[in-house]
Amino acid sequence: MKLIIACALVAVAAAITNPPITGTTPPAIPCPNSLCQGKYDGNFALKSHRNYFLQCVGGNAYCQACFPLSLEFSQRCNQCLYNRKDECVTTQKWEPATTFACPDKCPARGPDFTGNIKDDHEPRQYVACWKGVTVGCIACPGNLKFNEKENACLYEGKYLTAPY
Repeated sequence: MKLIIACALVAVAAAITNPPITGTTPPAIPCPNSLCQGKYDGNFALKSHRNYFLQCVGGNAYCQACFPLSLEFSQRCNQCLYNRKDECVTTQKWEPATTFACPDKCPARGPDFTGNIKDDHEPRQYVACWKGVTVGCIACPGNLKFNEKENACLYEGKYLTAPY
């Protein structure tokens, strides 16, 4: 009986000092802006890393990992799939959202600001910032309006569901 209790205590101590790993951040890969040279804004397959994709925004390159990393990016589907040759999860062709003029509001929040800012001139979009740089503007779907406090596109800018 003492042996069973001792083994149980050792197992509990091991679990406390060595918690199980639940996931890790995918490793960064080299991602120079030259990868986007001559490309329009959008997502592109990376020949050298099938579990990552290249996102080009205004000539800037952002290499994004599929998550989980066992997925592969399909440029045809514009999504990560179990195998890049699989059928697309959606049957609708991807079209970029139409956006309005995009104000350069991020530098005013400082070099450490990363987040989304309300566009005072167009409530149906928000300005995306990364480390004080304006990455671009994203249109809310349909007639939803961006609420900066909630960091979400909402009905009339206030409601999660359509008001009656």
